[in-house]
Amino acid sequence: MITKPLLNRNLCLRLSLLLVSVYALSGCAANVTRSLSCTQIRPNKVDVAPPLKHSQLAVLPFDTRDTKIEGGHHEGLMQVRQPWIFGISKEQREMLYSNAGRLAALSFVSELKNQGLSVTILESEQSASSRDPSLLLTGKVERVILNTYGHGTKEGFGSAGNYWEATVFFSNIQLKDTQSNRVFRVDDIQSYAKLENCPAQLDWTMLTVAVKSLQGALYLYQMRAASSPFTAISKGKKYVETWKADYALDKYVVSPIEVAARHAAAQFLQRLSTDAQ
Repeated sequence: MITKPLLNRNLCLRLSLLLVSVYALSGCAANVTRSLSCTQIRPNKVDVAPPLKHSQLAVLPFDTRDTKIEGGHHEGLMQVRQPWIFGISKEQREMLYSNAGRLAALSFVSELKNQGLSVTILESEQSASSRDPSLLLTGKVERVILNTYGHGTKEGFGSAGNYWEATVFFSNIQLKDTQSNRVFRVDDIQSYAKLENCPAQLDWTMLTVAVKSLQGALYLYQMRAASSPFTAISKGKKYVETWKADYALDKYVVSPIEVAARHAAAQFLQRLSTDAQ
């Protein structure tokens, strides 16, 4: 005969496993950018005003020392951000985020060249006089937000959309005319980009989920039936480790950080050209 405490324990166990599985692969957050179209990788050519187009532009490396790097990995139909238990590894996070500010700064300058401007990157403001540029550009990468959205299991169950996105914020943008010392200040620029095919891919199948559910059930039962706090903690750690996700980080050609920064550069040129008219 099955006693009521045992029934209650089994019920709690099943509910716990259900909640973990739903959280890992479904989530409880709201969709925000899933329906947005992907961003054109290279911005359209800007009709640059002649004075700027024919000037020698020197650029000091944008300040990235205090750049705030934010974002995270999301899984599930409702795109919940994954905590460390389910998320990508520390090494994978470093690969995606560690050079975000510098990538944004370099991509901004690269797009200025792509738009047809004559651009020289300087090491310091003192070196500007030796090069005798017509204009000197300075700025700061204030903030970079990078979010990745996985495709769930290998069968696609619990997909968060399989894309990634970035928003970059540039501030303190100033363009100085080195001949007249006149300074043109540009309002802060915010730019967003979305690309398909998230590089962080969950290396799970539905069979993996089933196996982890069984392993988790065993450790959860042992944790609750433990005769001492030490044993309970030990089993609890194993239970948490069971649900750690296994991700593969695929190679990619271009990051949405780069794309967003390129579009920010196009915004910058459009503003200058509008003011020059």
